[in-house]
Formats: sequence, structure tokens, C-alpha cells
Amino acid sequence: MEFVVFWILCGVLGAVIASSKGASGAIGFLLGLLFGPIGVIITFFMGSEAAQVDKKVSNGTMKKCPRCAEAVLPDAHVCKHCGHEFEGVMM
Repeated sequence: MEFVVFWILCGVLGAVIASSKGASGAIGFLLGLLFGPIGVIITFFMGSEAAQVDKKVSNGTMKKCPRCAEAVLPDAHVCKHCGHEFEGVMM
């Protein structure tokens, strides 16, 4: 019985860590529940969504929308997420 409670607590801890990083709490819960302490460690080192956008922008494959901060293609005239029209883009 203690074994089941321990794995559920690992799932809850994984969900809390994932939520605090801006990731899906459900994914953190599943990682903790399925893999126990190793899943919690994986969730701890999982990058946040904002860090992934910043990485795409910094390596030049994407640009960041000034309104919604989502990554879009460098040639985009309009943000696909919020509809923001980029200035200085010739059509």
C-alpha cells in the first residue's frame, strides 16, 4: 500500500514542478506516476515553453511576436497565433 502512495506522491510532485515551469501539469503527473523518482527528476530538468521559444529565436530559425511572444517564421507577415501584423514587411 505504501508503494502505491509513494508513486502517487511522485506524480503529484511531478505535476507541481511542471506547472511551476509553465509546462503541462498532466505530463508532469504522468511522468512521476509512471517512473516514480526518476520521472520527478526528468520533470525537474524539463525546459519550460518560454525557454523553447527563446531558443528558437536565438538561433535565428524563428522570430518572436511582440504582442503574444509566440515564435513565428521569420518570413511571416502576420502572427498565426494572435493576428499581429509585423511592421516593415514588404508583400
